[in-house]
This record gives sequence, structure tokens and C-alpha cells, in this order.
Amino acid sequence: MTQQMSGMFVQHRQGSLAFGAATLRTGWTWRRAEIRIGERVWTVGPTDRHRIGVTAHAGDSPAVRLHPQQSHVPGPGGPVRWHPGHRGGELTRDGCRIRLRIPARPRGAIHVDVTGDWPDLDLVVLTAVFALMSRRRHRTLRIVAIVGATGHGPVG
Repeated sequence: MTQQMSGMFVQHRQGSLAFGAATLRTGWTWRRAEIRIGERVWTVGPTDRHRIGVTAHAGDSPAVRLHPQQSHVPGPGGPVRWHPGHRGGELTRDGCRIRLRIPARPRGAIHVDVTGDWPDLDLVVLTAVFALMSRRRHRTLRIVAIVGATGHGPVG
């Protein structure tokens, strides 16, 4: 049986992003993060300098890997596809889907629609949020660096 859940949100709460009982805490550059679910902790970070791929791992092996060319999430099933975009992303496997929509304003809630059963949903959703927000921060910091290097204010 496939279930459809919509209207769920990742909210800003006390310096973290929260989804259900899980929290995502990161620094202002979004280079690394930590996901906590109860007593369990995963370290989250990019797999490359352009932040296209990310992994969440506890110990040596990744629990979640999101990359447009090769992804892995917990649980049985076929191949997983990760499609990140500018204002959101989508994760699909065997007819199941997680769709995230990032608001234009930085502190707004992130909308999450889920179709089907996803083991460790909180971990997968917060890893996807990190992937999207880390790319957004990387773009912003790159733009600021370019403007800072080329813009010298008004001449005259």
C-alpha cells in the first residue's frame, strides 16, 4: 500500500532545522552538519568541492548518499534517483517519492511531500535538506566573493 503524506515541513527551531523528532545543526557556511535522532548522530558533508553530492554517515560507512549519478538510502528497493534543483529537489525509488520545496526567504519552512514508504524518513529528508541548502549557501558565498573581488564601489 502506498501512502501519500503532504503538508509536512522542516522548521527552524532553536538554531537547528527540525523534522519530526530529528534535528539538523550546521554552521553558517553549511560545509558540515550533524543530524540527531534521539541518541543517534550522523555527520553530514559534501562529497566534492562543488557540493553536488552529500553523505550522512555514522562511523565509517555512509547511511545516506545523495548524488545525481549515484544515490543510496536505507531500506530495500531498486535504484534511488536524486534530482536537485534551484528551489527544491526530488528523491525517487520504486514509485515512491520525496519532494522538497525550499522557500525564497532564508528562514521560511521547507515543504516536504512524501509518497510511499521510506525507512529512516527523518534521516533521508534532513540529508536532502542539507544537500539543497549547502548548494544554495555555496552559490551565495561564491557570488559574494566575485562581487567583492570585482566591485570597488563608485569611481569618481
